[in-house]
Parts: sequence; structure tokens; C-alpha cells
Amino acid sequence: MTFRLSRHRSLFRLGAVALLLLSSGTQPSAGGAGVAGQGMATTPVPSTATWRYLDNGSDQGTAWRSPSFDDGAWASGSAQLGYGDGDEATVVGFGSNSAAKYITTYFRHTFSVADPAAYSGLTLRLLRDDGAVVYVNGIEVYRSNLPAGQVNHGTLALAAVAGTDENTFSQASMDPAVLVPGDNVIAVEIHQANGTSSDISFALELTASEGVNLTRGPYLQVGTPNSVVVRWRTDATTDSRVRYGASPSDLTNMADDLSQTTDHAVTVAGLQPNTRYYYSVGTTGAPIAGGDASHTFLTAPATGTNKATRIWVLGDSGTANAEAAAVRDAYLTFTGTRGTDLWLMLGDNAYETGTDPEFQAAVFNMYPTVLRQAVLWPTLGNHDGQTADSATGTGPYYDIFTLPKSGEAGGVPSGTEAYYSFDYGNIHFICLESFETNRSVNSPMMTWLRNDVMATTQQWVIAFWHHPPYTKGSHNSDTEVELMEMRANALPILEAAGVDLVLAGHSHSYERSFLLDGHYGSSATLNSGMKVDGGSGREDGTGAYRKPGPGPTSNAGAVYAVAGSSGKVSGGALNHPAMFVSLNNLGSLVLDVDGSRLDAKFLDQTGAVRDYFTLLKDVAPPPAPAAPGSLSAATLSASSIGLTWADNASTEDGFVVSRATGGGAFGDIATLDADVTAFTSTGLTAATTYSFRVRAFNIGGSSGNSNTATATTETPPASLAAPSGLTAKAGTTGSVTLNWTDRSTTEDRFELERSDDGVSFAAIRTVPADTRTFTDSGLQRRQNYWYRVRGGAGSLTSPYSNVVKVKTR
Repeated sequence: MTFRLSRHRSLFRLGAVALLLLSSGTQPSAGGAGVAGQGMATTPVPSTATWRYLDNGSDQGTAWRSPSFDDGAWASGSAQLGYGDGDEATVVGFGSNSAAKYITTYFRHTFSVADPAAYSGLTLRLLRDDGAVVYVNGIEVYRSNLPAGQVNHGTLALAAVAGTDENTFSQASMDPAVLVPGDNVIAVEIHQANGTSSDISFALELTASEGVNLTRGPYLQVGTPNSVVVRWRTDATTDSRVRYGASPSDLTNMADDLSQTTDHAVTVAGLQPNTRYYYSVGTTGAPIAGGDASHTFLTAPATGTNKATRIWVLGDSGTANAEAAAVRDAYLTFTGTRGTDLWLMLGDNAYETGTDPEFQAAVFNMYPTVLRQAVLWPTLGNHDGQTADSATGTGPYYDIFTLPKSGEAGGVPSGTEAYYSFDYGNIHFICLESFETNRSVNSPMMTWLRNDVMATTQQWVIAFWHHPPYTKGSHNSDTEVELMEMRANALPILEAAGVDLVLAGHSHSYERSFLLDGHYGSSATLNSGMKVDGGSGREDGTGAYRKPGPGPTSNAGAVYAVAGSSGKVSGGALNHPAMFVSLNNLGSLVLDVDGSRLDAKFLDQTGAVRDYFTLLKDVAPPPAPAAPGSLSAATLSASSIGLTWADNASTEDGFVVSRATGGGAFGDIATLDADVTAFTSTGLTAATTYSFRVRAFNIGGSSGNSNTATATTETPPASLAAPSGLTAKAGTTGSVTLNWTDRSTTEDRFELERSDDGVSFAAIRTVPADTRTFTDSGLQRRQNYWYRVRGGAGSLTSPYSNVVKVKTR
């Protein structure tokens, strides 16, 4: 069952004071968050401030939060305060019993403000291990790692803080209206997750802004050859201006939006394709951020033209943790000065429920440099969807991202930001919404998909959404409805239109398929005929995957990749038969498209390439393989004939076996994988002559047929001698070993039967001809069983052997 939060924007109200959380623990990456301002910043409470504290394990109730509370008897010391880590400026106590340490420690600090109205914003930064509640002048303004509702001195933190989180400051913005002229009091209670915790940490910093400050971005959206949308957020309501030009010192062009807002979105139009611009963001009065070499973007190339393009693909990256940061840093090191042309997020972009603060932590604080330099194209995941409504286009996801719904970036207009398409150079991208939008075959989304994908003539078609059509990772595409419906309803449309690559997340693993076409059922229905190329796709392996071109070709095969491990891994069976490789590793996918070549690399969190493949289009297909030779047919029984042949090619994708009965026509009976050189034809009629031939095939066509080989199935004997001398011996717990004498030379099997009462027998196993022993296991202990055996040849069976009785141990 899925529990959905309210779809409405929620504002946490405390009287007249509203607190907007901006992050939950992740600090900006190297390169900085790009946050700047027009005004001055002061620090009323520095991170090394002196605090009054009470560490005696007592229950202070609620009075201690009040500004009028007398804390004169409390101890005092400068931050950082705590114990157990060795980095404390002031060590606090935990009681006399290390197995039952105090759960709650109290802190208070008084500071003075001359005129709170002079502040445009407040930023609170908090170091807490494990949980904390912060009060300003008796009003709760921030809570971290503690349950909702009332807390008391025995309330435990939700989780123990460990690793890098122990030294990470969380951050929140506060309304200056919480302050009063003169003395103000911040009161903080730190809670442990358990009574045996090894440490406690506390420090707090309060910064005040005077003027307009950037609190998010800038970030780029809806990039086209001639335009881009620049977005950012400020802590005060202003108008909007983007200044841009050919160099950081020449920002002479301007794009304005004169409406007053804190969430700014400005379309910069009239740009040249494949051209680098530098920019700043701010008000019509002055810039707030940018105007340097790191605030830059490269416009998309003209639609349909070739440009070497790098695409970064992240799936389920919204954990805002050290794992996500490691994946990010590995990619940034890998790409170096090459940079990123565009990037995709495959959903679950902000855990747990896609709130605005979670997006701040997981996206804006995690990827500030890439956000301001390359256009981001996201899709909705099930976690993001907990606070979003795709039908109405509302909620944090839709508030944060500007996405094309009118065909403004290429493709057919969708009329919604939930699903859309866009062009970049010679690539057509399709984004679908697999969580809450109708996925049925004739739904509006699937109808739009048909129209859009059939209309494109781009050389490459790449589709992406959240729920993968094939996976055996932390999710199962055989049993989960979203995955099954996308496979059954979207894939036939895409493959008929010549899709090349399909990307998804959801499973927290990396899984990559063969070149496939036509696999729309469960994993058990996959057969070799659905593998257009069952090789590795690696030029240093079985060769790159090859497709005709230059444009889309119907049902020529596609590669399917699950790249949902950019924030965490969750294991799973990882054994879907459609997959060439399945890995339980953190990482991201890097795509490089250049003309008729697409190279993909899965980069793990250390920077190691763990998988790679190549797709080639508009290239001459390889020649048809050489025909197999030396086909021979050998009679095995009255119902089977064995075949062997020589593989005379090294480029085949597989073999087709055909058969004729008597002098009749040949018909195909089996498709086999490459390098197979033997096959057994079964279910044949006794005393009948059959002819066989084999041909090889690949994407270039089929070989000629091999020589024809003929064999006649055995004529079953008029009768079979019954096996004799059956014995039964109880073995290890719950097992019985049977032995008998084979008195016939023409049987093709033995049939074993068992009884619980010596009267009614049931078949338990059929074993091959010439078998003389069998062990029956998994039986009840200290139970009597009766056994008998008979031979068989085709439809003929022998009399039964003697019956033996045995009691298990």
C-alpha cells in the first residue's frame, strides 16, 4: 500500500512566524552553491558561541524555552559542546551509567538585535548528534531527527547519526519576524537515539542578511538552440533580470521579468545555436550572483545536426547523503574539463516524499555547479510523487521544474509537464511519467507517445522514465503493476518506431540488457528470438550492437538500462534473463553520442567503469555468416534424434534448425544461440525417417543451409523385459536408495513409482535408459514406503518389477 501525503503545499505555521527549511544536512559540493547577495551579512550567533547548558538528566518540561527563564545556575561553555568525539570545545556530562546515558541535554544562548526589521532573512545552521529541537523566544522554529508532536526529556531521536553526518551542519531559513528588538534567546534540546550512544554533538550558527540574497540556484531548464530558461530563488520578493553575453566581463544583453517573486524564471531568447554564453542573475537594480566563469551555458546545437554530446544520467539520486556525493564526485572527476551538455534524472530525485526542503538538500545543495552550467531534464519518481499531482501539475516537483509541454524544445506538444519530449542535436528524447499517470494502451500519454515518436526523424531516440520494464533488483518487473504496464503498453510503441535506448531507475542497482525487441511479457517468456544481438555490445568483446540508419528503423532492437543506484544500493536477485550485466553498485551512467555512434559507460562511486557498450547506426551491416557444415544425425531412441554440426562462422548471432518428415517440406523447429553446435530433436514418431538442415544468421542476413542429414527413429520392440531384483535401503534422514537390474537393451527410460500403503502407487520420477539406481529424498521420517519400477520405449512399457517395502529413519 502506498501512503500519499497531502498534494497541497504545506507551510509550517507557528503563530505569525513561518520557517522554510532549505536543506537537511548535505553541504554544497566543490565549486560552491553559487549563493551570493546584494546586501551585507552579519552573524548574531557564531558557531563558536558560549552557551548555558544543563546536563543532569532532569526533565525541564517547557518553561526552560522561555526568554524569561533563569538559567543562571546552569554551566556554560563555548561550542562545539558534547562528548565522545574528541573535537569538543566543551565536554558535557552523561551521568554515572554509561549503559544508560542521559537522553536529553539542554542549551540556551542570549543575543541582542537592535532592529530585526533591518534583516531580510535569517539562516540557521545546526550541528546535532542525534536529534534536536530549536526554539527562538519560546517558539519552535526547527526540528531535526525527532518525531512530530510533543517531545519530553525521554523522547528518543529517530535514528543514530553516524559517519560524515556527525560533522555536517543542516541548514534552514527563518523569518526575521521571530526576533524582537533587544535580547533574544535561542533554546535547543539535543536528544540521543539510545542510552548507550557513544557521543553527543551540538553547535549552532545564526546568520542575518540585510538585502536580497540567493537561496537556490541558478539552474537551467528547457534548453533549445535559441533559448534557455534560467531559474533561481531569493529570500526577498524582487523583480528578475538575467544579464548575459559572450564573456563574464561583457554581460550587455538582458532578459527581464518585472513581476515580483521569490521564485524566479526568466526565458532568455534570441540565442545562437551551439554557442557559449556567460550570465548573472539578479534584479533590474543589480546582479545577485554570477558574472564569472562558472556561470555559463552552451546552447543546444541546431536540431538534426551532429555534435559530440555528453549526457549524465542519475537515477534515485535523492538521498542527499555521502553515497550520492561520492557518485557525483566520481563523475565530475571523470568528465573533467569536458563538462556536461545535458543531464537526466530518472526519478526519486528527493527522498522521502519530494518536499521542497528535500529537493533543496538532494538536488540544489548536491549539484550546484552542474545545475548552473547544463540543462537538467527530470522525470517524476514514486517518492517525488508523494507530494506532486501530475493530473493538475502541482506540488513541489512541478513548482521547481519548468518542462516543455507545448513542443517548444522539439517534438509533439504534450499539453502537460508530466510527460514531454525534446531534441538535442541529432537525438530525440522522450520522457514518460510512470507513477500516477494513466498507463493504459489508449491513454492520453500512450496516444501522445505514438504521435510523438512516429513524427521524429532524428538519428537517435532515447526514452526515459522511472519504473523499469525489466528488473530483478530491489523491484521485480514480473509482479509490479507500473513496471508491467510500461513494458506491455509503452515498449511496443517505442520499438515499432525504432527506439534505441530506454533508461529507468526505481531498482537501486545497475542492470543493462542485450539488444532486444519484442519482449513484452514476464521474464519467463524471453526467448533467443527476442535478442536481436545476444552479445556484449562491446567492441573488445562480441562487437558493438549494430542498427540500420540513419533514422529510426522499426523493431531493430533497443538496449534497456536500469540506473537507479546514484544514491543507494538495495540488492535483489539481479538475475533477469534480459540483462547482459546486473550490478549491486553505486554509480551513474555516462552517454557519449557522436554522429552514428553511441557509447555508454556505467561509472561507479570510485570512478571505475563497471560496464560499457556501444551502439552503431547508419553503418553497413556485417555480411551474412558462412553456412554451418558437417551436419550429422544420430538416432537416439524411438522418439529422438541428435544433431551435431560444424560452426564455420565467427559472426553469427544464432542458428535455425529445420526438419522434414519423410519426403515432406522443411519447417523451422528451433532457434539457437551463437556458437551452439548440437541439438536434440524430441517428440518424434517411432520408426519414422526425418531429414534435418541448419543455417546461421546475423543482422546482415542468413547463411545458406548446411548439408542435409537424415536418420530414422528406432522401432520399439514388441515387448520389454521387466527390471528385476529391486531393493530399497533407508539412507540418511528422510531418504531411500533404490537399486535394480536392467534386463532389457531397448528401453529409453525407467519409470519409478511409490506408495504410502502398498496398494495405490504414483509416479515419482522418470530416469534415462541404462540407469540402475535412484535416491528418493525429502520423505517423512519413520514412515513405511513401497516402491516398484518398469521400463519404457516410446509408447511401450514393460511389466513392473518386484515390489519392495522400506521404513525410513
